[in-house]
Amino acid sequence: MSPAIVLDAGAFDVLDTSTGTALRALLRRAAERGGETKSPAVVLAEVCRGAARTRRVEAALARDRDGQRIRIVPTDERLAKLVGAVLYAAGRGSEALADAHVVAVCAASDAAVVVSSDPDDIAALAPGVPGVHQSEGSGYGRRRRPVTAPVRRGPDASASVSTRTQCTRLIR
Repeated sequence: MSPAIVLDAGAFDVLDTSTGTALRALLRRAAERGGETKSPAVVLAEVCRGAARTRRVEAALARDRDGQRIRIVPTDERLAKLVGAVLYAAGRGSEALADAHVVAVCAASDAAVVVSSDPDDIAALAPGVPGVHQSEGSGYGRRRRPVTAPVRRGPDASASVSTRTQCTRLIR
């Protein structure tokens, strides 16, 4: 099974642009391999600003990718408490609320790739989820050193999605 793909606001900014080719390929490949693409609902508050931008996001959410769509994860009581725990563990405040949601959404998966324009923030928050750490490189090794890497395509690696959007692999 493919790792979950969790989208932060930066991913929506490039998804339907000419620089989003590799990201779209990643989402297609994940769907082909049975992986799920999801995003916390709070990310929509970051990206749905203005009619044109909101329409682009709505189109991306409606688009079918090999039988799958991007699933929006609502903030329920369990997720809200996990977000609070992530913020507390990282010593962060409400300014990191959206990124903490992204990290908390990863907790339900054995492995997740976070596509974000702020990989350092994601990496700093990830240790707040029990059992989660970052892996290095294209495999799913158990290294404990936080590392971020460009989103790759191909079975295990090769080209960057864009100069702004990167991924962080989180595994349990």
